[in-house]
Amino acid sequence: MNSGRRIAEGGALLALYCILLFITIHVPLMGTITLFFLPTPFILFAIKQKLSWSLVYLFIASLLTLLIGSILSVPLTLLMGVTGMVIGYCLRKDKPLVTAFISAVLVFLGGTILIYAGSVLITNVNYIEKALDMVKASAEKPVNIMGSLGQAQRDEIKTQMHDFIDMFYTLMPSLFVLMSVLMVLFIFLAAHPILKRFSVKALRWPHFRDLRLPKSLLWYYLITMLLALFVNTDKNSYVYMAITNLFFILQFFILLQGYSLIFYIAHVKSWAKAVPVIILVVTLLFPLPIITTVIRFLGIMDLGFPFRETFRKKG
Repeated sequence: MNSGRRIAEGGALLALYCILLFITIHVPLMGTITLFFLPTPFILFAIKQKLSWSLVYLFIASLLTLLIGSILSVPLTLLMGVTGMVIGYCLRKDKPLVTAFISAVLVFLGGTILIYAGSVLITNVNYIEKALDMVKASAEKPVNIMGSLGQAQRDEIKTQMHDFIDMFYTLMPSLFVLMSVLMVLFIFLAAHPILKRFSVKALRWPHFRDLRLPKSLLWYYLITMLLALFVNTDKNSYVYMAITNLFFILQFFILLQGYSLIFYIAHVKSWAKAVPVIILVVTLLFPLPIITTVIRFLGIMDLGFPFRETFRKKG
């Protein structure tokens, strides 16, 4: 591709990015949607151009961000830009979709942590701790004004609320990971129709029902469960935090495998396509512990036993 055409395409994609960024910053409701489209211009550019040109594109986009928003908006451009560049590079090199997805998640996670750490260093304020302290304080007020409750009951409710908030803080690393996974997933979904229309490097999605996580995941899950049950550590220790976060992440993947098995059974049994979708939506909106446990049990059975072969033969 000659330089003139490269510059023309880069200019058009920069204009597209500026429009998306302007809406994201200045139009609150619509901006929550356009946020997921921000990496798309970078993906389109990185698919066709070398890494050096993509870095130049990112630099110019960062300068334009100062004109559209402020210096506080530059980290957003860097985060979305680098994530889009990584996805575009993987597609340009014909890497498997899983590789592109995992690479994008790692980049997004690393960028998010760097941005948060930078904000804490600059302002000397831990926003997460401050927010949780505010939640604790606001949660105690309605309990204190409940005159019908005895002192023992009030103290018990306060303790339960504090334990829940402390657990939320303990699981913060896992929540960062899950947030990155979901963000990249929505970025892929947003970019898919655009890449399908304007690029030869489309995102080829495998069927969710064909998801097969490594069987070793089951062993990690069982070992972590035993550690959580028998290793007695202080709740403020790094060992407790590591075990809790690892167990939470593994539970998430086991649950994902359980949903995949439900979609597979629905396909083999020729159920209506809406049935597994309804099951997924309802169980996510109303996450009753017994239902979540059943789906997680299906995930364990799917990883440990040839469940799918059995359903394929019967189907």
